[in-house]
Amino acid sequence: MISLKKIICRSLKFLILLHLFTVSAEAQNFNSEVEASIRINDSKDNLLEITGISKNLTEATYSLHYELSIITSSGNNNSSKNSQTGRFPLEPFETRELSSTTVSINSKQRTIVLLMIYDEDDEVMGTSRMVFDEKTQKKEEKQFSYENKNEGIELTSMVIQSTKTKPGKDFYDFFYQQYSLNPVKGNKMIKIEEMISFGRTTKVMVKVDDRVVYEFFARPKLDYLKEQAISALKQVNRYMEYLKNRSEKISQY
Repeated sequence: MISLKKIICRSLKFLILLHLFTVSAEAQNFNSEVEASIRINDSKDNLLEITGISKNLTEATYSLHYELSIITSSGNNNSSKNSQTGRFPLEPFETRELSSTTVSINSKQRTIVLLMIYDEDDEVMGTSRMVFDEKTQKKEEKQFSYENKNEGIELTSMVIQSTKTKPGKDFYDFFYQQYSLNPVKGNKMIKIEEMISFGRTTKVMVKVDDRVVYEFFARPKLDYLKEQAISALKQVNRYMEYLKNRSEKISQY
C-alpha cells in the first residue's frame, strides 16, 4: 500500500510542475499578438530618450493600456519608481508610440526601464525590459570600441521612391514618417512608385521587393494621403510578418 505521505508528496510535485508549466506557457504568449518594445536615443550628458512602442501582430483590433516605468536603485538600498500610463486603441498591424521620457544614466546606480501592455481584462499582452548598470555600460564600451570590426552595422529595410507628382511625394513623406516609428524593420527593399493612370490621375504602388502589397489612386488631399500611408504601412507590416512566419516554418524542417 502506498502511504498517505507519498500520495501527498506526489500531489504536491504535480501541482508545482503544473504551476511552472502554466507560468512558462503564459510567458511564451507575451508579445505574440501585441509586441512591446523600447526605443532608446542617445543624448548628451548621460541622458537617454526612452520611448515605449507597441505593435499589433494580428488582424484584430485591441483596446489596451500601458505602463512605462523607470526604476532606479543604488548601493544603499534606496530605490524609486516613476511611471507613465495611458489607454490606447491598436488597429491591425499598427505600430504606435506610447510615451517618451528622458532618463539620466549613472554607473553607480541600477536603472530598469520596463514597459507593460495590458488588455481590457488587465492581462499582460506585451512586455519589454532593459537594464542599465555598471556592468552593461562596460559591456557596451567593449562592444562599441573602434577596434571591433563591423561595429553598429545592422541590415534593415530601405525605403526608396519613384514618384512623379506632389501628391505622390507627399504620400512618400507620410509613409516614411510612419515607417520610421516601426521598431522592427525587415531586410526587404520597400519602394514607392507612381505611374500615370487614366487622364490626369496617377496610381501609387507600394512594393516589398518586387511584390505590390498596396496601391491606390492619388488625390491632392493631405488627410487622404495620410490615411493611405497608415493603411499602406499596415499592409507592409502584414506582409513582413507573413514572410517572417514562413521563414521560421521553413527553418524547422
